Amino acid sequence: MIRGSIHKWVLAALSIMLIAAGATPGKTGQSTGSSLFSRSNMQPVDLQGLRVWLGEPVQVTAQLGWKMGWPGYEWEHAFTHLTPDMAKFPNGELIATYALDSDAQSNPVFSTGYQISTDSGAHWGRRYSMLMQHIPMIFISKPDDSLLAVPSELFERTEGDGYNFVGPYYLFQHGGGRMEFVPDGVRVLDWPWPVDVLPGQQPRDNWHVGLVLTGNALEVGGKLLATGYGQKKGEKGEHAFIVSSEDGGFTWRYLSTIAGPDPAFMGQRSYEGADEMNIVHLTDGDLMAVFRVGSGRKWNLRRAYSHDEGRTWSRPDVLPAWSVYPQVIRTSSGILAISTGRPGIYLWLSTDPRGENWQSVDIAGLNNLRATEPDAKIGTFEITPNDYLSETTKWQTSSYTGLVEVAPNRLVLLYDRDPERIPRDSNDLSHVFLMPIEIERK
Repeated sequence: MIRGSIHKWVLAALSIMLIAAGATPGKTGQSTGSSLFSRSNMQPVDLQGLRVWLGEPVQVTAQLGWKMGWPGYEWEHAFTHLTPDMAKFPNGELIATYALDSDAQSNPVFSTGYQISTDSGAHWGRRYSMLMQHIPMIFISKPDDSLLAVPSELFERTEGDGYNFVGPYYLFQHGGGRMEFVPDGVRVLDWPWPVDVLPGQQPRDNWHVGLVLTGNALEVGGKLLATGYGQKKGEKGEHAFIVSSEDGGFTWRYLSTIAGPDPAFMGQRSYEGADEMNIVHLTDGDLMAVFRVGSGRKWNLRRAYSHDEGRTWSRPDVLPAWSVYPQVIRTSSGILAISTGRPGIYLWLSTDPRGENWQSVDIAGLNNLRATEPDAKIGTFEITPNDYLSETTKWQTSSYTGLVEVAPNRLVLLYDRDPERIPRDSNDLSHVFLMPIEIERK
């Protein structure tokens, strides 16, 4: 199960039985959530060549944000920037993750919770606050209905080594019924440029490096390719890159850079360089990468292609979608789908095989029309429309999403509703929702 040079950690593995209340992780033949996709509970949206059915949002969790204050960060609140993500086990169960700490990236502790669903998202087990990551992780399918969670945030292998990094892995076994934790079980080796550490409130050994593995992974040419981003030591602006693994995701090395910071935009407000990214197989065998360059409506996503299994990439072009953590999938019928936002949450769809033309569906708007909660005050679940954003409403969602195809052309979209950084009152809750979506060609 644990291979190669990391076998020494076998004795350090911490195995924890985590069976969600009322759930039976690991059961084969998982439900595809047929009740979620009942047309009587769905609303159609007609696009050119497509009809998109959107179902009632399912609440995964809800909670009031709380104050996390220390010198220099008194304004920070936790559970108001949840950055949710989602993955599917080989047998169909779902795992949802979301941040429990604040978004300062200078926290005294990093913590993410997770929940398991065995019926395609219709119902969710209890939360487990077990993951020492803030940024969403990459999940890789493994035998025995398991998922390997690759750490998003890494440490220097030895203090002062800016070229070799380690982090823990989490192996969710048997559909989430058991979790194995291995300290420093993932390695990123022989990095081609020096990477600095990010000082924080934690002990020096726990300072992260300026290199992040987040997004997704694909099997390409007999090895795994995964997405990430980071800064070169002493420079500003992020570089989006591809790493490769030949041992199933435990050891990674640099493969290629998709894009770096554009000098024409450096210094502009909310511009970041090239960072959060997803890659997808196209029908012609090429890879398509979609990535973030900033935060806000003015910063559209960028896109690049690779014809040689990720070793080189085309010059990026600009997509109509904006702005953070794009999730990209190709459905069973060949439709390309991107979920993203900030402001708002949108599902972008393309019916052509290379994603040249896109149409959008306003997910946040549908949430506001359809999300219900008995006896809740107005605003508890509402995501402020884009036209009404202000300094007091902020984004009202992190606009991070998880997007999974649970059955042919049936998607589930995970997203959050955040209040302002400081909740208005005890009803101004943070939520994580799941929306069922079915797409059909006309």
